[in-house]
Amino acid sequence: MFRLMLAALACALVLKAAALPAAAMGEVEKARELAEALCAGCHLNEGQGEKQGPMGIPGFGAVANRHGQTQEGIVIWLNSAPPMMPDHKLTQDEMFALAAYIMSLRERP
Repeated sequence: MFRLMLAALACALVLKAAALPAAAMGEVEKARELAEALCAGCHLNEGQGEKQGPMGIPGFGAVANRHGQTQEGIVIWLNSAPPMMPDHKLTQDEMFALAAYIMSLRERP
C-alpha cells in the first residue's frame, strides 16, 4: 500500500512539474500579443538587432541577448519611464509579462 501511495505521489509531482512550463508559455503568449499591439512597430521588425547609435531602437531579441540581461532588469528599466519611449501606462503585471516575453527570445547557448 505504501509503495502505491508513493508511486501516486511521484506521478502527481511529475504532472505538476510538466504543467508549469505550459502555464508559463500561456503567459508568454499573452505577453507576445501585448508586445505585438504596443511595441511591434519599433521593437519587432524583421532582422532588427542592437540599436545603431544613440537614437537607434533595439529589437527585443537584441535586448534579451544583452550580456547580464535579466527579467528583473527589464522591469526596472520599464518602471523608469524611459523618455525615448511612448508612455503606454503599463501596469506592473504588464511590465512583468513583457519582460518575460522579451527574455523568452533569448538565444540559448
